[in-house]
Amino acid sequence: MSKEENFKVGASYTIGSYILPGEPVMEISEKINRKVNIKITTCDDIIDGVKQGDFSLGLIESPLFDDELIYTKWMDDKLVVCASKPLPESLSREELKRCRLIARKKGSPTRSVITNFLETIGLSYDTFESLSEIDNPTAVIQNVKWAKPHKEYTTVGIVSQISIQYELDSGTLYKASIEDKTINREFYIIYKKEDQNRDYIQEIETILKNIIPQTEDDQLAS
Repeated sequence: MSKEENFKVGASYTIGSYILPGEPVMEISEKINRKVNIKITTCDDIIDGVKQGDFSLGLIESPLFDDELIYTKWMDDKLVVCASKPLPESLSREELKRCRLIARKKGSPTRSVITNFLETIGLSYDTFESLSEIDNPTAVIQNVKWAKPHKEYTTVGIVSQISIQYELDSGTLYKASIEDKTINREFYIIYKKEDQNRDYIQEIETILKNIIPQTEDDQLAS
């Protein structure tokens, strides 16, 4: 990689919008002496972009495996229900059924994670009274924030807790688990196999693995 060439990263919506901005990007740029360009896009596009050389590195929310790439587990993530009014600490199955759920776009990794979880408690997206489909977490959060109050139904979204930590701290959004269960997923660093021995890949992996976004749960535990 020449000195003039920028280091291009493809990042999923949650990672690119809520984890990377600020110090992590600056630290990577200083470490490899390159300007870092980040494109926020879908996991499928990131995988294709890494394979085609459009991205030097990809950061994705789901292990959509491809034999041409190296996958390194980066961090664990937790999805929670969020609403603009207080929720019980854990929603029961029946309480959740009375909510209006803002859904993620069909075919997205996040929707797949949520679908699989709902199936474990005997629910599906077809269960809910009202649905709209949104293709990124920021749009879900904004729709939850500005949903009109309804006497019978609470508008909720299911998003990464990391993505709403500011709103939780400021009291503009509230969170809950479902049936006292945790919805977990994993973030991955991906790159081409021929790049695995390059020094800059190892250096960036080290920087990324030292990023530990603090959530409300971490604050309570400390």
